[in-house]
Amino acid sequence: MKIVSYNINGVRSAAKRGLLEWINIFDADCYGFQEVRADENIVKNIIYGDGRQYDMFSKSEVSNLSGIFNCGNVVGYAGTMFLNKKSPDKVVYDMGDIWQDNEGRTTTIIFGEIAIINAYIPNGNSRLDFKMKYLDALKKYIAQMKKSYKVICLGDFNIAHNEIDLTNPKECKNKSVFLPIERKALDEILSMGLVDSFRYCNPQKREYSWRSYRSMRDGFNGWKYRIDYILVDERLKENILSANIVDVRCSDHLPAVIELNI
Repeated sequence: MKIVSYNINGVRSAAKRGLLEWINIFDADCYGFQEVRADENIVKNIIYGDGRQYDMFSKSEVSNLSGIFNCGNVVGYAGTMFLNKKSPDKVVYDMGDIWQDNEGRTTTIIFGEIAIINAYIPNGNSRLDFKMKYLDALKKYIAQMKKSYKVICLGDFNIAHNEIDLTNPKECKNKSVFLPIERKALDEILSMGLVDSFRYCNPQKREYSWRSYRSMRDGFNGWKYRIDYILVDERLKENILSANIVDVRCSDHLPAVIELNI
């Protein structure tokens, strides 16, 4: 089973940059996208419509994927979605009674004994308190889900966990993305019996999942972070075959990808 987590920074922009073509070629079983930034009708038209406004190609394979959309009620902001080869047994929006927002930040799909949580953690530059409340709710939600399922939690966490996960740790020590309280929250999530799949497979590798558009265009050696994660239930860690960050330029983020023997 190949699973992708990808902050696409707007489905319209990503489609123009070749997102659907990449999906066709990459052929994953489950795609969890964050920062959709469009309402559901627009998203469905881009994925399942004729695509002519984006000067695209035949989308037969994308059209066969089952879509789960949680676009929120804030126009052009946040939102999460899944595209899957198989329809899930169950879908959970938000976090039930634990957390609800109007930004479509959390969607869970369940296949048998496995629950895949797609989470778009808020940026803390302007809403640090909101971010910390969300992370606290996510911890409670994961704990609740783990009682019934083996959990995979993927998404844009907007947190670089350790110094190896960003290019400029000293400069970022007082910046949201590398604040001690944010890193501690991620520590606490991992301590609930989850494994950072990329670091599990690549203990010393320096690779980043976010970099500026300028660095892509000009080769600018700017600040870069690994803030996109696929956290895997430790009961599944021996099933992890590989975990990588893939270089595809549909967004300022890069996809995190794992393959599991399930």
